[in-house]
Amino acid sequence: MSVPLILVTCRQMQVELPQHRDRIEKLGYEVVAPDLAGRQQFTAAELLAYGGDRLVGIIAGDDELDRTFFDGAPKLKTVIRWGIGMDSVDHDAARNHGVTVRNTPGVFGREVADSAFGYILNLVRGYIEVDAAVRRGEWPKSEGITLAGAQLGIVGFGVIGREIAKRAKGFDMDVVAYDPFITGQTDVPIVDLEKLLAISRFIILACPLTPETFHLINAERLALARPDAYLVNVARGPVVAEQDLIAALKGGRLAGAALDVFEVEPLPLDSELRTLPNVVLGAHNGSNTREGVVRASNAAVDFLIEELTR
Repeated sequence: MSVPLILVTCRQMQVELPQHRDRIEKLGYEVVAPDLAGRQQFTAAELLAYGGDRLVGIIAGDDELDRTFFDGAPKLKTVIRWGIGMDSVDHDAARNHGVTVRNTPGVFGREVADSAFGYILNLVRGYIEVDAAVRRGEWPKSEGITLAGAQLGIVGFGVIGREIAKRAKGFDMDVVAYDPFITGQTDVPIVDLEKLLAISRFIILACPLTPETFHLINAERLALARPDAYLVNVARGPVVAEQDLIAALKGGRLAGAALDVFEVEPLPLDSELRTLPNVVLGAHNGSNTREGVVRASNAAVDFLIEELTR
């Protein structure tokens, strides 16, 4: 009789796996952590090649969890999506196969909010450029922007959005938010998206990627923004129509942008974003701290075992 298989494909979870392997194996499962070998994620075919016929659970990163994957894993019970994003999962296919899909919600609010303000500070004070110039022997005195009193708009007011608001208040910024799912009282005014874009000097995207938020920020909405506004995306790349953003940045219709995430990752070498001086580029790493990885990994394994032992 073949041993049921658990795959652990998320790179950060693999780092923590030695702390958790015994907990899973004692329940009678084989645990395999495939080498990503420089890749960001696995395709459905690659995942199934490890043993789709005996796969019962997976702790996944941004892997291709499409209908082909679910069709090829008839014994699969649960998918645990390490982290927050669920956009790589075909939820209809999972439901059709009776597979429970969970993420690890609430584990990265503080980390991503910290990153958002790191990006803002780099945009308005030019620390990256100053560092490079000083290393070249220069001594630049570039003029920045004061955050106190500036208007910040947060798109998506969940765990991450609320942590961003806390930090904004620490900088004495004026804060509004947009979130169509907020119905109760909040300590931040909730406004419609058009108003947020029109009044905000800083716009931070912190919403999930869904069919409704795909290309939420497009040419039409960018045209509503102030020409001195800065856009920060710590959500998901496809929330922004990148070509529309590039056009706005090149045309002077937006002062700058900081992007932790992109429509295609890793960012293609020929992306025009690489050439724009008013853009700060990240590597989809806004949540990656030692403490956050431990927190998310503990939750992922707890959820995996909970689902497997139901």
